[in-house]
Amino acid sequence: MEENVSEIMQRITFSVVKYLETKTGVCNVKLHERTGTTKEALSSWEQKNSCLLPDDLKNYYLTSNGIKLTWSVKIDSSNPYPLGLMYLHPVDDIMEITGKSKNKAGKTVTKEQDSDTESEDEDSGLKKPSFTSSYRIFELDPCAGLGKVCLVYRNPHSGCSEIWFLDRSLRWHFLVANFTTYYRLMLLHLGLPQWQYIFTDIGLSMQAKQWFNIYAPSRIQTDVSQGRTYEHDLRDSLSVTPNQLDVSKIFKGKNEKKQTGLVNPRLVPLNQNNTLKGSK
Repeated sequence: MEENVSEIMQRITFSVVKYLETKTGVCNVKLHERTGTTKEALSSWEQKNSCLLPDDLKNYYLTSNGIKLTWSVKIDSSNPYPLGLMYLHPVDDIMEITGKSKNKAGKTVTKEQDSDTESEDEDSGLKKPSFTSSYRIFELDPCAGLGKVCLVYRNPHSGCSEIWFLDRSLRWHFLVANFTTYYRLMLLHLGLPQWQYIFTDIGLSMQAKQWFNIYAPSRIQTDVSQGRTYEHDLRDSLSVTPNQLDVSKIFKGKNEKKQTGLVNPRLVPLNQNNTLKGSK
C-alpha cells in the first residue's frame, strides 16, 4: 500500500531530526510527538467554525495533531541556546483572528491599523486579506511573537484556502497556495528564527542571517546592492514529489547543486499525483 502525502511528510520530518543531530553545535533536538486527531474532531472544528478545512491539512492532522520540533545550539562551554522551532497548533487550538480586541474599558474595538486592506501582494498578485466579513482567518503558528502564520479563506465554504504571514505591523505577505507546500518550506528552513520573513520585503535581521549562514546557507542569498534577501534554489527542492526529497541534498550549499529554471512552486497547487503542476 502506497504512503499518502501526510505519511511521507512525517517520514521527512524524522529525517530532518536526524539531519539536525549531525550538525556541529546542535543539541537538544526534540520532536514532541503527537498522535493523529480523529475525523470526529476535525468535523467538530468545521461545524464550530463554519469552514471546511483543506484536504491536505485534514489528512496531516489525522497523522499528527500539529507539530512542535525544537532544537538548541551550544557554542564552546556556554549553556544551550534555544534556536529552532517548527510549530503548528493542535486542531482544537486553531482559532479565528478577527482583528478585534478589547480596550481598557472592556469594549470591543476594531484595529484600524489594517493598512493592507484591498491592496495586492507584489509577488503573487493576489489581493491581500483583511479583517472584514469577506475573509475568514485562522492562526496556525504564532511564530514566537514575531508574527502569525495564517490559514486564509476567501470562500470558507469551498475548502479552498491560502497560507499568509501577518507581520507584527499587521501587514500581510503571501507565503504559499496550500498547506503541504508550507509544511515543506518549514522543514527546508529548519524552523530557524524569522524564516517566514524571507518571503517579505522586510527580510531577515542580521542575527537571523548569521544563523542561516551557519545552519542553512543554501536557503538564502543576500543581494547587498539592493538590500533584499532572495530565495535560493528553493524551486528545485520543492519541484519534486515528497517521497523523492533527499534531505542530505536539500541543505547543500549553493555551489554544490546544479540550478534549473522552474515555475514558482509557492503559487502552484498540488495535483492529484502529489506533484507540483507546471513542474517538469
